Amino acid sequence: MFQKIIYPVIFSSAALMTLLTACGDGKSAAAQAAAGPSAAPALPVDVIVAQEQDIAQHEVITGTTVPFREVTIKSEVAERVLQVGFQDGSMVSAGQVLYKLNDADLQARLKQLTAELKMAQLTERRLAALLKTETVRQQEYDEVATRLQVLEAQQEILKAGLAKTLVTAPFSGRIGITKVVAGAYVAPNTELVSLQDQQQVKINFSVPEKYLPLIKTSATVRFTTELGPDEHIATIKATEPGVDAANRSMLVQALANNAGNRLRAGLSARILFSTADAGTKGIAIPTEALLPGGDGYAVYVLKGGTAQITPVSIGNRTESQAIITSGLQNGDSIIVSNTLRLGNGAAAVAVASK
Repeated sequence: MFQKIIYPVIFSSAALMTLLTACGDGKSAAAQAAAGPSAAPALPVDVIVAQEQDIAQHEVITGTTVPFREVTIKSEVAERVLQVGFQDGSMVSAGQVLYKLNDADLQARLKQLTAELKMAQLTERRLAALLKTETVRQQEYDEVATRLQVLEAQQEILKAGLAKTLVTAPFSGRIGITKVVAGAYVAPNTELVSLQDQQQVKINFSVPEKYLPLIKTSATVRFTTELGPDEHIATIKATEPGVDAANRSMLVQALANNAGNRLRAGLSARILFSTADAGTKGIAIPTEALLPGGDGYAVYVLKGGTAQITPVSIGNRTESQAIITSGLQNGDSIIVSNTLRLGNGAAAVAVASK
């Protein structure tokens, strides 16, 4: 017969601890599996608080300054210049004599004609008296009266010719550089000098057709020139009647005072044209907060600890700032950092706000 021998199993303390730990870990893993996966940590973000305010949207348009009035003085007769009556580049007054042309021949002819006219007047008065007593015939009187009228017309022609030998300024302004000097012979239509009225200046600029409803007579625009950073104010006075089909824009003309004659014609002007109606409100946000998409732009708004995509409408935009005209409300927390790492509904926590 065989005898059954039972050997005792002896565990070391280290082995026992390992077994108990394994049993415990098995329970913990089972509990975690029943509880589901752990939640992702909230992404730290910077936010700004939306604040609605009156906005002034402008578009920079390039224009040109032109004189309020400008004329090129020309000779109307063929004569020699006797005198130049101004200093180049000086201010002249309306009616001031700019050039005196030779009028000796015309003066002599006028003197002769004046004598003939005086004799014709005496003859006409004498025959008019005789005609009342029927001493002369009506035909004789008519011939003398007609001769008198011809001489009077000739006198007016000579006086008009003499007036053209005095070239005067049609208005006050700044004269240019003379193109002729005393002693020069000028022909009709010869350019003598230019004259500009610079008390005011006009600014011509073209506005895109989409802004036509915003062009209003008497509205003001601000502009600067290359002469310095100072801003000037101009008032819109007129527009062309139609839109230029070539560039789909309308020519607008504004008028500005020119105190001190600082502005000159031909300067390049940067016009700040308002593209928003008075009283328009909006919310300014940094451009890095914008999320471009196929249907426009959106931003992330932090609500209840999650990032919510919110579509917005943009009124105006620069390199650093965008004006939101719809889609946001006062007090909204707009996420401005880590936007590329977020998704709609992602957990987020504000670490800095403005």
